[in-house]
Amino acid sequence: MIFIIILLAFFPVGFFATYFLTYLIYYYALAKNLIDIPNSRSSHSTPTPRGGGLSVVIVCLAVLWLSMAFSMGDKPEGEHELLLEIAPLVAIAGIGFWDDHCHIPAPWRLLVHFGASALVLMKFSQLPTIVMFGFSIDNQWLLGFLYLFGWVWLINLYNFMDGIDGIASVETITVALGAAVLLWFLHHDKNAAYAALIFFAGMVSGFLGWNFPPAKIFMGDVCSGFLGFSLGIFALMTSDSVNIWSWLILLGVFITDATFTLIKRILNKEIWYEAHSSHAYQHYARQLIRQFQQQGFDSHDARTQSHRRVNYQMTLINIFWLFPLASIATFYPYWASLITLIAYLPLIFIAQHLKAGSA
Repeated sequence: MIFIIILLAFFPVGFFATYFLTYLIYYYALAKNLIDIPNSRSSHSTPTPRGGGLSVVIVCLAVLWLSMAFSMGDKPEGEHELLLEIAPLVAIAGIGFWDDHCHIPAPWRLLVHFGASALVLMKFSQLPTIVMFGFSIDNQWLLGFLYLFGWVWLINLYNFMDGIDGIASVETITVALGAAVLLWFLHHDKNAAYAALIFFAGMVSGFLGWNFPPAKIFMGDVCSGFLGFSLGIFALMTSDSVNIWSWLILLGVFITDATFTLIKRILNKEIWYEAHSSHAYQHYARQLIRQFQQQGFDSHDARTQSHRRVNYQMTLINIFWLFPLASIATFYPYWASLITLIAYLPLIFIAQHLKAGSA
């Protein structure tokens, strides 16, 4: 009952806050000519404003600032602590915002990603132990290395996977709500944790109202990397309940597609950090476009229906395949790494079948 009350209270607030703020950003993007012009790699066919995900960033940071300022009260060191907590999130969103306005070379973006991730990791006195096939990794230096590179990869894979209308938003919403449900099952007393996840899902849903196919505005790097970074924070903060393997399972669609594609491109001796359109979901979307055009849809409608189909099917995978396995991994942490492998194998097969990483 408490979960339903929190859902009904927090989800709509997050939704309407970002929905109306995106409305303002839409006209800002038009005024500043922040328009994504279609090219040979694009999954859209009409010029579309970008950077709309700034609404999610603004609302998230504002709520975080207010909640932390309220909890710290009149502590003399409160303002300094508040800035340290907010700074990594601002850095990730800021470099993405800058990249949306003018291209930033990959090494500079990675430098900010590593710096922001390291700053957050240093705040943990004890990083979560990783149990893999019965063996425990508890060396803090090794864990720090693994979490740092894994987190930076999560930030970047979110940028890579934000390639068709709605996909990054839908993935975030299903992952956040799935983790919230698991937290509620495990710890009814952790209202703040799953309330934050529900509010986060509500915020992204408000933006999805503008970004669902056919998108009126694109998310932009200002938000895509921010979403990956934020989910990494949630994963670390809740790892005593929902273990890291369960989070990796919930994020399985994005992780397998992006990682398989990256490895394939490296093996093909391509420049891995260059923009491309060879992810599995992009190949699949183009297949669907051709099918809808054969059925008589015009180019725009075929593209819209294709993007919707990809989002619907990804949602079904997240709910009926990945969430049940993440639940099992949560309740049986000893077997979590094996369950993760089981969860990933069909997704890897799909990526191979769709020729992910191939031009």
